[in-house]
Amino acid sequence: MRKFVFIVISTLLVGALTTYGQDQGKGGNKVGGIRAGWHYAVLEKEGGKPDTANALNSFYAGFFRSTKIIPLLHFGSGIEYFQNGMSYTGNTERILHTISVPLDLRLKLGPVFALGGFAANFKVSEKIKIGGETVNPLEADKTNWFDIPVFLGAGIKIWFVTVEARYHWGLLEARNGYYNQYFQLGAGISF
Repeated sequence: MRKFVFIVISTLLVGALTTYGQDQGKGGNKVGGIRAGWHYAVLEKEGGKPDTANALNSFYAGFFRSTKIIPLLHFGSGIEYFQNGMSYTGNTERILHTISVPLDLRLKLGPVFALGGFAANFKVSEKIKIGGETVNPLEADKTNWFDIPVFLGAGIKIWFVTVEARYHWGLLEARNGYYNQYFQLGAGISF
């Protein structure tokens, strides 16, 4: 498993550095910016969440970069922060503070685009909120520190503002047969 994680992280870094290095001095082929929005997350097992659980409503925020490969196809990368997890009945939440490095391909037709890709997600912290109290989970109760979600989405870009929606499916088990799944709806500003 460690070898697999190392290969994925190395591939992501080499791909991002190669793309950024090739863009130096090309001016109009790259765009960068910030994005943020609503993040709706849940841990699911075989298509369903636990009976006592609801989705966790939160936010995401990050930076992005897009590079034109050919006129209709763009390569995107970035870095984001968000909170995965779920909310339980009885005023309890499991919150996974996560840093994500998404990579995607966008098919752009005029102002509208469709996108698909994958990300490397790194859990940086995990908390359980019970009522007004925040506790750290026991070692045996913690979720995995790494996930690779795939995602599909669509959006529209008008001038320097982008509005997009994405749905992510985690490929690696988070804990006890549950997988991360989350929906993002947000906006970005290019500069």
